[in-house]
Amino acid sequence: LLKKIKALGKIKFKVTRVENRTTHLHVEADRSGAEYSASWLTSWTDTKPPKLINLTVKNFETIISKGPWFHDATNTVIGKNPRFKPQVLHGIDHWAQQITRIGDLSLAGHHGLSVGDVDGDGLEDLYVCDGGSLPNQLYLQQPDGTAKEVALDWGVAWLEDSRSALFVDLDNDGDQDLVVATIAMIAFAENLDNQAFKLRGGFPGAPYPFSLSASDFDLDGDLDIYTCIYGAGNQPKKRGFEASSPTPFNDAENGGRNVLLSNLGGFQFADVTREVGLDQNNTRWSFSASWEDYDRDGDPDLYVANDFGRNCLYQNNNGQFSNIARRAGVEDMAAGMSVSWGDSNRDGAPDLLIGNMFSSAGQRVSYQRNYEAGKKRMARGNTLFIGSKDGFQDASIASGITNSGWAWSSGFADLNNDGWEDIVVTNGYLSNSRDDDL
Repeated sequence: LLKKIKALGKIKFKVTRVENRTTHLHVEADRSGAEYSASWLTSWTDTKPPKLINLTVKNFETIISKGPWFHDATNTVIGKNPRFKPQVLHGIDHWAQQITRIGDLSLAGHHGLSVGDVDGDGLEDLYVCDGGSLPNQLYLQQPDGTAKEVALDWGVAWLEDSRSALFVDLDNDGDQDLVVATIAMIAFAENLDNQAFKLRGGFPGAPYPFSLSASDFDLDGDLDIYTCIYGAGNQPKKRGFEASSPTPFNDAENGGRNVLLSNLGGFQFADVTREVGLDQNNTRWSFSASWEDYDRDGDPDLYVANDFGRNCLYQNNNGQFSNIARRAGVEDMAAGMSVSWGDSNRDGAPDLLIGNMFSSAGQRVSYQRNYEAGKKRMARGNTLFIGSKDGFQDASIASGITNSGWAWSSGFADLNNDGWEDIVVTNGYLSNSRDDDL
């Protein structure tokens, strides 16, 4: 048995639950071209040390790939730019020793990006947000597949801590304008004939913004901007968890206030959050939001993923919103990091994918008998709600998508062009292995 286990290559055991003398384990193994995962149920004697009595394999899955789907092309595409080595190749740990608190560097590293054709040549370009005191970057794709960094020339090498960016046509002139969520303000920049950006204004009433999304919620013909504001605390020397912490951690209502900015034309925007009904359940430490006309009534609805508790589904009724997440069964009381709409089963109805934290240690703690039911969900992992004309059904466990580690961003994408939407998840967190602690 040991020889067979060793032949699997690298193997990981994660204890997810302990009940009396029964242990639930999640087992993963991988070697070149193959991945294995299983759930084990083990029983032990009541002795010191305990001895294994029985091992039952509950689920087993093998994934075999004929070859790698992707290869790292970072250096080939952007490696020749002057700021690649001195800026891009250094991580947060390096910059934390170089930039002071006044420089506004965010140690969490929640910096977004946006893809769009900003110079009108038919090739997709890339805008990358960075931490305070580090300039944001704009990469223009070249015909040979490389990308040239031009943020300074285009007027958008901003130094403010930036969390999210969008390429969208705000003035309906056919080119891609730029919206960036910075610590100073939500900045709006006009695309000038596909040759440069010009800052046209900003909205300062969105402290500690985390993500942006755009939609024409009122169907007046132009795109409006929704901003997720994470924490409520924003002091000169403290921000985020330093200023305030989510309380209680599984159902917090003391976060920042999300903002809907209505496009008035001419790069002017108005905060209409309260006016349209989006101020209800609006302080839940929101990470991200996504628009979709899920009820097929002609106007876009909004789903908001919240980090410390219940999510929100705001149904749009002619420009007025109401939170129907509980009634629709999609509150998903967990550590919501991201949200994406798609059609995973190709039935024509929109499905919801929510990226959540999976933690084997968290599951061991939450499955103790004295733990509240509302807290047990926090560490289970990702959620997939399958939509239909009758509503939504939680298919997370049945579909096998819960465990993708400590998930941050997630989305649907047909990676192998077979007509079925696959799932991509970015994950990771500070961790280390301990041989003496499962």
